[in-house]
Amino acid sequence: MAINGVIGSFSRNDERARGGGHPPVILSGAVKASDGDYPVGLILTRNSDGVLVPYEAVVAEAVGTGGGTDKTFTKTLANVPILPGSVAVTDETEAFTDDGYGRLTGDAAGTGTINYTSGALSVSFHAAPTLAQEITADYERDVVGVLDQDVDTTKSGAALYIVHGSVQELVLKVGKTDQDAPSAALLQTLRDKGIYSE
Repeated sequence: MAINGVIGSFSRNDERARGGGHPPVILSGAVKASDGDYPVGLILTRNSDGVLVPYEAVVAEAVGTGGGTDKTFTKTLANVPILPGSVAVTDETEAFTDDGYGRLTGDAAGTGTINYTSGALSVSFHAAPTLAQEITADYERDVVGVLDQDVDTTKSGAALYIVHGSVQELVLKVGKTDQDAPSAALLQTLRDKGIYSE
């Protein structure tokens, strides 16, 4: 429950994300300071400092640029921790997929590794990427829970979030501003974590 009081006015919002099925397991955790309003139902991850931030999928993060001779590229991905099984790397010729155990396999026999905690990525292409060809990575941050109530991070440094149990699917949101509904794949990720939408 969020209560915001100002002399002469009062507002209260009792909306919660918790569902009526399996009783939820709720924890309290630090949120990123001064990051604006986090709405009820926001899907959360942790940043590299260990504080709660909105979940995001990262698209086309730069890994390197082909020179025509080098086959191996390394990079520390910026948004950790990373959801196992979510990493995809490409030079638009060879595409690498993540087996969920830190190994990357190219569709043209290339190999690679990813450390989900540190973000350390290494890929070796079967054939050297062409001159000036961009090499990019798509991946998802690891999901840790669902925000149980609205939080204004300029006024509060902590939030209640659901780590197991039932949540109302209608209130689930991806992104603190766009507030898109979660994809079927993200709902499955939540189920794999023990968070069940109803």
